[in-house]
This record gives sequence, C-alpha cells and structure tokens, in this order.
Amino acid sequence: MRSRPAVPPLTTRGWLAGLVGSLVVLALVLGVIAAVPAAASPASSPSPSSDRPLWSLPESGDLLSAFSRNDYDEQDGSPQQVTSPDDPARQAVQFTVPGGAQRSEMRPRVPDQTEGTTQYYTYVAKLPDEFPAEVDTWQLLLQWHQYGDSGSPPVAVEIRDNRLMLAAEGGDLQDLGPVAAGDRIDLTMRIAFSRDPDQGSVDVWRDGSPVLQGYRPPSGTLLDGGNYMKVGLYRDTSVSETGRVWLEDLRVGSSLASVQSSISASNRIPSESDPANNPSAPGGGSSTETLTWVAAGLLVVVAALAVLSLRRRRTHG
Repeated sequence: MRSRPAVPPLTTRGWLAGLVGSLVVLALVLGVIAAVPAAASPASSPSPSSDRPLWSLPESGDLLSAFSRNDYDEQDGSPQQVTSPDDPARQAVQFTVPGGAQRSEMRPRVPDQTEGTTQYYTYVAKLPDEFPAEVDTWQLLLQWHQYGDSGSPPVAVEIRDNRLMLAAEGGDLQDLGPVAAGDRIDLTMRIAFSRDPDQGSVDVWRDGSPVLQGYRPPSGTLLDGGNYMKVGLYRDTSVSETGRVWLEDLRVGSSLASVQSSISASNRIPSESDPANNPSAPGGGSSTETLTWVAAGLLVVVAALAVLSLRRRRTHG
C-alpha cells in the first residue's frame, strides 16, 4: 500500500508571504470600493434637484397666493403686496401691526418640518425708518412653531433691544448682531429638526458671514411631532408703536445652493461652509472616508511585514 507523501510544514517565510499577499489584495479591494462612489458622486456637486428650492417667494404675479392664509394669523392686519422699498422693479410683501396689536403673519406653502428633516432658508427683509427696534420685548419675524397651540416656538428669529436674536421657546437667546430702524436684514439658515437636543441644530449666516454655528436648543428643534413655518410680524402687545416689515425674498430648500438668491449675500457663501458637507459637523464624514483610511492602514501593515520578511531572509540566508 503506497503511503501519501508528507505535507511539508508551513515555514515562517511562507506564512508571511501568504499574509502579505492577502493584505495587498484586501487593501486594493477597499481602495477600489472607496474610489468608485467618490468618482461617481462628488460631495461638492449636489444633484440637480437639490439646487432648486422647495419654495420661493415669487418675483412677480400674485405673491400672496404662494402662502397659506387664515384669519387667526392675520387677526391684526392682512399682508399686502407692494413695490419693494429697495428696488421699484421688484415686488414685496408688507406686514403691518398697529400699536397694541399682536400679529400679521402667513405660512409659506412648504411641507411641515418633521424628525430628521434638514432645511435651508434665505430671508431678506427691510425695516422702515420708524420701526421700534429699541423696545425691550419680543418682536418675531420668523417662527417654526410646534403643532401644539400652547407655548413659544422651539426656533424663532426676533428683534429686541436693537439686537437680532435667535430664540428657543422664548428664551435661551442667541445674539445675531445689531439691528436698527431702516436696516435691511439678510439671513441664511440651516436647521436640522429633531426632538433630540444632540441632533437638532441651527446655523445662521448674516450678510453672508457666519454668526451662529452648531447651536443646539436645550429641548431640540422640535417639541412634538412637527413644526410649521410662519413669516411676518408677531409681537408683544405692550409695544405701542406701529410695526411694519417688508419681505423682499424668502426661499426654502434642501441644500445651501437651492436657497441662493440674487438679492441676498447667500450667493456668496462658499459651498464648503455648508455644515452638511463638513466632516467635523455632527453626522459629517462618510463610510467612503473610513474605507480609505482602512486601506491606507493595511498598506502600512503590508510594508512593515515585507520589511520583517526581508530581514529574516538576510538573517537566515
């Protein structure tokens, strides 16, 4: 009976060679996987649909028809379409609240903001020379209100004490800079909506420059199942002077590019300022970047093992 030839034992040199070969193949595969998505979809080139706003104030025609309206929001004054105070060739929406009255607002026809939604906004408005910006109480220009009727909104932009402020539930005020009667207000905002304070965040640019980055309201940017957005003028009834605001542009979109406006400094904000594309921002980075680092690490291990194998050959040669 013929005996089978003995299988030679695996030498250290053979083991190292096999390991090196396997790691080289794995590193190459990971490198290809990491490279393909980057080539197919660069982060700096958003899809065409993300460059279009979800909603924008019309430049002509019936501007008021772009809003949802009700008697409650217009209880103290109905908005009017007027000639823009900055450009006679453009139209604007005028909100007026008499002294001692409270609100004149409308709701842009955009989907409500719900858990996990991130939206961008550009807001351009003009204050008249007699606007009472110096009063020491709240005057809201924008608000993202919870579904529930009671309580202050989780996110709002207001004027008080000659300062533009971001407010969370009427408090935790974040200073966005000075403001005075006759000023033009130009804001771009990014809001990540969540009931989780670790996930809900707000970023604000004013006149194209960042003034608030990564702010997290203490109770999140949602207080219940969702928010609806309102724009206009809503204020404390203790203000005795008439208040008036001219809305000149308003855009809502899913990316920074989608809310850029020809009359706003939003068109000068570089795309790399977009926190959604910033790996240092919460939720930033990608699995592609992780794979790239893993592949690089494996190549370093391969190089180290190759050097070790070469040294063993010289020692035992």
